[in-house]
Amino acid sequence: MMERMTRRFIINNLDGINISFPIRYERYYVDDYLRIQKKAEKYQKEILDKNNCIISKTEISEEEFNRIKERSIKRIIRDSYLYNEDSRISIKKYYEDFEGLIRVEVTFKSKEEMKSYKKESWMGKEITNSNLAFDKFLIKLNRNEFLEELNKYIN
Repeated sequence: MMERMTRRFIINNLDGINISFPIRYERYYVDDYLRIQKKAEKYQKEILDKNNCIISKTEISEEEFNRIKERSIKRIIRDSYLYNEDSRISIKKYYEDFEGLIRVEVTFKSKEEMKSYKKESWMGKEITNSNLAFDKFLIKLNRNEFLEELNKYIN
């Protein structure tokens, strides 16, 4: 079983951060183990394990995407950016039901690197163990529950 080696932080805005152009994600969850997404102009199906790690990722047709989308429980729209000064860092900005969430994800190659990491000065509170850390948990929150959780971490 894979262990996810990431830490996640929250920020209030993207001002002054050296980031790439965004890639738009339109993501749908059918259940905890099946997710489909439109990433830019590609359609993908992902099978996840219980730790939310991807077991398999395949490209699918727009038709299959639309068919599976009908069975989904929730949609997430977000833009994904890369931090130009550290390739380990990506930033996800959410829209619609999760408007207001901007999550920073830092990916590590080892547990030691993960434990010793000192966050960038522009990063806010760590949310690694919160319901804001993963889309899989976000989709289970209604708007009020989401805002309540978000307010715990926003300064």
